[in-house]
Amino acid sequence: MKKYVWMILAVFTLVAGAFAQTTNRKYEVTFFGAPPKGQKVWNLPRSVAADGKGSIFVFRASDPPVLIFNRDGELQKTWGDGLFPDAHSIDLDREGNLWLTDRDAHMVYKYTRDGKQLMTLGKKGVAGDNKSMDTFNGPADVAIAANGDIFVADGHFNSRIVHFSKDGKFINIIGGAKGPGPGQLEVPHAVVIDSKGRLIVADEQPTAHNARVQIFDQNGKFIEQWTGIGLEQPTGLAIAADDTLYVGDTDGNSITILKNGKVIDVIGSLQARPHNIAIDPVTGVLYLTDPPTPMMAGGIFNAPPQNPVASANARSNTGAGSVDRTTERIQGGLVKQVIKKK
Repeated sequence: MKKYVWMILAVFTLVAGAFAQTTNRKYEVTFFGAPPKGQKVWNLPRSVAADGKGSIFVFRASDPPVLIFNRDGELQKTWGDGLFPDAHSIDLDREGNLWLTDRDAHMVYKYTRDGKQLMTLGKKGVAGDNKSMDTFNGPADVAIAANGDIFVADGHFNSRIVHFSKDGKFINIIGGAKGPGPGQLEVPHAVVIDSKGRLIVADEQPTAHNARVQIFDQNGKFIEQWTGIGLEQPTGLAIAADDTLYVGDTDGNSITILKNGKVIDVIGSLQARPHNIAIDPVTGVLYLTDPPTPMMAGGIFNAPPQNPVASANARSNTGAGSVDRTTERIQGGLVKQVIKKK
């Protein structure tokens, strides 16, 4: 009899966890928004940004790639068809402009929120090495300093942060020496800037299995590193005004919360792989995008049927230093919001 009671309790716990979408009772996790009308799946939503004025931007590697929602998850506008075949990250500067990366095109773009191109960095389809001053190899993320300087996490195939002036002129390379040592980088997948102007870099370190966060000044001087903080694959960063750092851990299915290098909380068992995260600076709500999880919009666990056109596009978008993403492109993905309970 006791055996059956324990079985019932175990099933109940699993079901309750599925609805809760996190084991951290201080937070509520729910699905956010939905794909454009007529589309059944998100189809590779890779990145998200929030402007603090009521708009949430989702960037995905399918058309239309730029989706603009209000805080209620209602789709307001889309744009960008055909412009970003391997869309990877979206970030905002202080003027409200969007900074977008296309991984396989090796490009960084600056756009207005309405879709007007303002600047490009990189050479389309040309992969650079760790010493290049004008090309990237799989740019992963962008952070913009208070003075407008640009920091590109060139971290999918290179191991560095590249610093440009606000006009796009090369200044210097941070890292560039692949390795596990302090100041070295292996896979710098995300970068943000704290209130002191320091660069906060998520370094996956897949070879050494020592995922960490490293801190640099804007001249590239190594300051410190945060290790042993329970990260598995840190791929997304978001930072609050008080320098509370949120780390999206893809393989950990979690968001780790840090303050001054110390873990103060973990939002775990998200039933999602948070590839990228963002925080609304006004509401404090967190948003996450999970591109590879094969989920239908609304949370039905079921991979969509293979789309021959999407598969062909995936193969055609592979370039130098890239991989064939055909299987990745037939999956769904999801977008969620994480709300701290009052």
